[in-house]
Amino acid sequence: MDANAGFVFNDAGGLVGVRVFWLYDTYTTLFLYDSLDLDKDRDGVLNKADLEKIRHGETTWDPGYEGDTYLWIDSKKQILSRPQETSVHVVMDRIGVSFELHLPTPQDMAGRSASLKLYDPSYYYAYSIPGEARILRPASGCHVWVNHFNPDTQMAILQKELSALSTEEMPEDLNIGAKFVEEIALQCD
Repeated sequence: MDANAGFVFNDAGGLVGVRVFWLYDTYTTLFLYDSLDLDKDRDGVLNKADLEKIRHGETTWDPGYEGDTYLWIDSKKQILSRPQETSVHVVMDRIGVSFELHLPTPQDMAGRSASLKLYDPSYYYAYSIPGEARILRPASGCHVWVNHFNPDTQMAILQKELSALSTEEMPEDLNIGAKFVEEIALQCD
């Protein structure tokens, strides 16, 4: 799954949360069409009711589910809200979902760093960040970049072993996805 995210700042310069965009692969898009009974008239166009089914299904999370979205500020894991400002898009015949996750209170980031990681702990979904990292609204003195996952030989072997698992099998390490994560990093002066 392709993904991207940005750090959201308020007008006072405080970090208020993150904005996430998931662009599902073709398989997942087709799965959603089938499981949600989308495009009933089979014209290839999703109507408002279809988009609302997707938005509700993909952004109404069970308690405890963190949306495969994990934020650390100065190496301390942060608690984020449930999805807000949600929307659904169709991009080149693939379904995309975007949402914001907010911090309990805005954070002054002067002299601080943040790490945003998008990953499925079970590695059922593999996220890649093909675009550039973003800062939403000006944040004076802050810089953002993506640290892409680059497998070494050992990780490449593990990744191959995981790809051989059936859809019913789970890896022994229940947080295996953290080993294959791409990180969006933020550093503020």
